[in-house]
Amino acid sequence: MKNAKCCALLMGAMFMLGGCASSTVDEAYLPTNTAVAVQSTIKPAIIPLSNDQTDDDNPINFELTPYTAWQDAIFIGAFPEYEAAVGEAKHFAGSSVQFKKRPIWSNVEPAGEALIDAPLIYQMPELERGCEVTSLAMLLQHAGINVDKMTLAAAIHKDSTPFTIKDHMIHFGNPNDGFVGDMATFEEPGYGVYHQPVKELAETYLQGQIIDATGAEFDDLYHFLDQGVPVWGIVNMDYVELDDDAFETWDTPEGTMDITYREHSVLVTGYDDHYIYINDPLGEEERTEKADFIAAWNQMGRQAITYVKFSQQS
Repeated sequence: MKNAKCCALLMGAMFMLGGCASSTVDEAYLPTNTAVAVQSTIKPAIIPLSNDQTDDDNPINFELTPYTAWQDAIFIGAFPEYEAAVGEAKHFAGSSVQFKKRPIWSNVEPAGEALIDAPLIYQMPELERGCEVTSLAMLLQHAGINVDKMTLAAAIHKDSTPFTIKDHMIHFGNPNDGFVGDMATFEEPGYGVYHQPVKELAETYLQGQIIDATGAEFDDLYHFLDQGVPVWGIVNMDYVELDDDAFETWDTPEGTMDITYREHSVLVTGYDDHYIYINDPLGEEERTEKADFIAAWNQMGRQAITYVKFSQQS
């Protein structure tokens, strides 16, 4: 269990509420190993494989389908999301994936280890629930963008749905739509934010370079780490797959969703055979057991954001 730096809200009947938090809310629990639902718009390939086809034969709208899959020089298809492009490319030997004509993935074994020197920024004391924007600040600063966590905290889209309890169920915002509740203090209700609003904010600083790898296999993130690019992600504060009693169901304007108050965001900076290396905005961990971290990441919806380097970036 982590220390008291992460979170608590006392309101009405005793309970704790918030991202990077420990919960004692006694509500309906989820089935064991239930994964957190995150929004996705994944579509299948829109252009079929042809032996003599290139992307010049089928002009690609990179705003709609920025990912293209290839088998050597043969065009496989164009896709709106990284997960779909890589998933299709894996069916072909010698395949690769490009993002707006920049190579980002190939169907080869990863290097096996990587360790990236990225800025380490602490969310405390200003942002008690600010792990997501603090980890994003680390990612953007690694890319050479001079932006701090407080600027990102002010700019991230917010879900303004008020916190209420009705019929023993929490009614609150949807982290897929924006930051839920108060980011600065545990004295007010709050939770966190998921990948889509974070991606949208990141794109205002690195237009045309942000990769939302949400939904992909963790193995498919190694390619970015091998290229010297860290990965923003969401796991939990224990870095292991949580039991069902760590989750509960909220009612949001879009319907019910499953959340855990142990939610936490970090910057992944490396890997080897045994460990995943991270920059933790709480400053508590530098590495975690590989299998446990991946299980925790899977459980939180496989959320991941990174970026494509331009040639002048180190």
